[in-house]
Amino acid sequence: MKLYLLSLFVVLMFTAGSGLASQTSIQSGLKPIGSGEIRYMGIIKVYDASLSASREGTGDQILDKDISKCLNLHYAVSLTRDKFIRGAEMVLQRQHSKEALQSVQQHIEVLHAKYRDVQEGDSYSLCYDAPSRTTTLSLNSEKLVSIASVDFARLYFGIWLGADAPIDKNLRSDLLATNR
Repeated sequence: MKLYLLSLFVVLMFTAGSGLASQTSIQSGLKPIGSGEIRYMGIIKVYDASLSASREGTGDQILDKDISKCLNLHYAVSLTRDKFIRGAEMVLQRQHSKEALQSVQQHIEVLHAKYRDVQEGDSYSLCYDAPSRTTTLSLNSEKLVSIASVDFARLYFGIWLGADAPIDKNLRSDLLATNR
């Protein structure tokens, strides 16, 4: 059970920081929406998370294809890429049917192949640019991969922001600033 919980929290941690010209240009036009943190077993801080977007959205509106957004995760612990992948797959399988996942499976595999281990202080950013319909993953400002797919973006950002079984309901609420 502890491994399962840690794997879930690891998924959230894979996205933080700012960087690269493409990430910077996306983020520069966004406004802060909310922030929160994930703690393992309520004690050990795993990461700080923040969300910026081109406009606010309530609930699943934030996942709209016309809203640019960046989810940033700044890690307080070291984690392996395998934990990111296991955690993401667990949440995605909980949230979506096999058919829905199969429709973007190739994109998921491409993103997962680009994950790297993180050390304390590292940051992942997952940014979606609405005009280009492209999601970009960066680690410590280094672009790792870009994926052009609206369906993939909605599904993958849903790990944190989806109304249906997000990785952590309190974090989702904090990111969407719905508890303020």
